[in-house]
Amino acid sequence: MTTRPVNDYDSPWKEALELFSPQAIQLLAPDLYALVDWCAPIEFLDKELQAIRHAAVPSKGRKMVDKLVKVRLLSGHPAYLQVHLEVQGRLATEADFRAFSWRVFQYHTLLQIREMRRRGLAAPPPIYSLGILIDQPGAGQAPVTQLVHQDKYLSQKTEFVFPVVELRQWANRLDDLDALAPHNPFVVFVMAQIQASRHPDKTTRLRPLIDLVRRLYGYGYDRDRIGQLVRLVEWVVRLPTDLETDYLQAARQLAQEHEMSYVTIAERVYTQQGLKMGIEQGIEQGQANLLLRLVERRFGAQADDVHEKIRSANSAQLEAWSLNFVDAQVLDDVFKD
Repeated sequence: MTTRPVNDYDSPWKEALELFSPQAIQLLAPDLYALVDWCAPIEFLDKELQAIRHAAVPSKGRKMVDKLVKVRLLSGHPAYLQVHLEVQGRLATEADFRAFSWRVFQYHTLLQIREMRRRGLAAPPPIYSLGILIDQPGAGQAPVTQLVHQDKYLSQKTEFVFPVVELRQWANRLDDLDALAPHNPFVVFVMAQIQASRHPDKTTRLRPLIDLVRRLYGYGYDRDRIGQLVRLVEWVVRLPTDLETDYLQAARQLAQEHEMSYVTIAERVYTQQGLKMGIEQGIEQGQANLLLRLVERRFGAQADDVHEKIRSANSAQLEAWSLNFVDAQVLDDVFKD
């Protein structure tokens, strides 16, 4: 697999939230889901979120993933979903929870102010702020369902309450998730995250990963959806290099049983082997041919200008594009800097 930092949860969560936004909201925020007009397009407001980050008080130490999504309500009015994911370990102390709640409150308030100014509103637009906690301790304790930011001074008081989803609430309910998964692909991603959290020692993850992929093939998704999900599952439930061969053999067998071709780790291994051979032999054309075959296998036949772009690239550029290809969702992702 591609080399990533240990427990790189933030990147796959960002991607899963974009790929499966309606399904994620359905699972994590069903009260909001019931109010959204799903015939209207969804907007991901990365630039607006960046502006809000700059205006917020800098956070120290802990790392969070923040996602801002704009939807349209059945009433016709716009609304915003803020997702705040605790991704760096655990909220272990009361101070950790206070810092998390303060951060969510900041973003909520700054977004209200920004939108009121931009749109000339007399009142803030609807904003749904959601916290997601993974890898939390708390054996024997009920999962957190909401958090509160509170500020008091003399006779004045500010209180902000927002919903929280702790993934450990499903840790012992995989059968329930298994029943939901055929109708909600985001559930499969949550199952992968639970398995990763349950098996922090990567050497123990082979059997759970194979079991999850076996379940996935039985959910009735089409090939493209299965490809997206298998890639995300492998990304979250990362294996040590010495277990990848065993997993690859099992994954190929599962794919063959369901009359599909396995295309994720197999592509990565093929890419890495081809790159190594091309670099050792100094044959740029071999690298170009390999990359072009992989591109057309995933994205279909390509126009002459794509062929020319790949064949005219130097070895360093071909290597960079080949590494981009591993996680590319669209053709443009392959050629990004």
